[in-house]
Amino acid sequence: MGLDITVVTADWAHLARMPADARLGALIDAVCPEFCCVPCEEADRAVPGGWVWQRGTPWCAEYRFYGTTGTYAWHFQLAEAWEDLRPSAAPALREALDRFLGGLFWHGPDQRAAAEADDGPRPAPGFPGDPAPWRPEVLALGSPEEVAALARAWETAAPRLEELREPFAATAARRPAWLGTFDLAGALLREWGEVVTGSGERGWGLIGLPY
Repeated sequence: MGLDITVVTADWAHLARMPADARLGALIDAVCPEFCCVPCEEADRAVPGGWVWQRGTPWCAEYRFYGTTGTYAWHFQLAEAWEDLRPSAAPALREALDRFLGGLFWHGPDQRAAAEADDGPRPAPGFPGDPAPWRPEVLALGSPEEVAALARAWETAAPRLEELREPFAATAARRPAWLGTFDLAGALLREWGEVVTGSGERGWGLIGLPY
């Protein structure tokens, strides 16, 4: 069994009112509820992808990726593909995707340097009010401010993705066949764009749960 990812956007103000040690459990309960009846469960299964709002939880929503079935391997391989493509990307596009992917699931060579620039090392991000540098066991975590920065980076990168089609094809042999085409990789990248855009429009944070 591989690692799964459940991507959730949540109201940081609502989380701030919870005890710190209760937040992760509340998120898991909110996106994986015990269904009250068969129609509720069937309605949940009928959602193929996009934003899902469970009954009774207006303060968070889950994003379901259309083609990944929740497996983290797709996102890991997309990060590996970006490592191959970075040298071929124009500087502005490379900077935007470094920022975008580095804030989600890519750990690039410049990430540590950027975090330590100007004012020294910064504490790892956490939920609102959590004691630094504690970080919950999650696959992605971004405050509303961080999500807004990712959305700005995506606005820069999105119109220029087609520039990567040729270098992607030239390096496709390095990746699994199921992520062997630019259209598949681009579709997943655009879904992440939808994630950060939707979270940013609400002014909410973003969490990637390993479930």
